[in-house]
Amino acid sequence: MPLGAPLLVPPSEPLPAPAMFGSTMRTALLMLVAVLEETYPAELARALGTSVSSVQRTLDKVEIEGLIATRPHVVRAVTLNPLHPVAKELRALLLRLAEGYPQYQRFKESRRLRPRRRTKPL
Repeated sequence: MPLGAPLLVPPSEPLPAPAMFGSTMRTALLMLVAVLEETYPAELARALGTSVSSVQRTLDKVEIEGLIATRPHVVRAVTLNPLHPVAKELRALLLRLAEGYPQYQRFKESRRLRPRRRTKPL
């Protein structure tokens, strides 16, 4: 899944989430990373309706806890940490939790998976 692909339709409102992992922002961020599999901070900020710096701070904290893994690329690629002792169970829990909020699946489906042809009009 390519990083940096623009959304077809931006979300009209921030994605909802329970405060299961300490705050609604942190839970929504983890659910979104689980649903999207690999993403980047600007996309997360767009989906959550917040600033990139706020998402970066939350990502830093969650990465220190070992729940996510990032790799510096042209942009900071974000995934759930596959080396975490309960990675499989965490992913299953987050995906199950996201099933209760159809907005996450709609957001995933609205992502552009390939770049637009240069000569194609917007």
